[in-house]
Amino acid sequence: MKLVETLKNRSGALKVAEIAKLLGVTPQQIYKMAASGTIPSFRISGSVRFDPDDVPEWLRTKQSFARTPRRSVATRVAA
Repeated sequence: MKLVETLKNRSGALKVAEIAKLLGVTPQQIYKMAASGTIPSFRISGSVRFDPDDVPEWLRTKQSFARTPRRSVATRVAA
């Protein structure tokens, strides 16, 4: 995953705009995700920042979750 490698090569904390650009979403969406705890983040004097080691791990868990086969509604009802 090229995105993970890009993040791993970073040495300092990432800003909202950087994460938004890398993930292809708006900064507002990143702020919402950080506030809800969806994406790992921390605050420095009120500014939201992201650890370049935590974000790739978070992406990997999202990727593996997306690849996990899900049962259909019919299968869940029958179970």
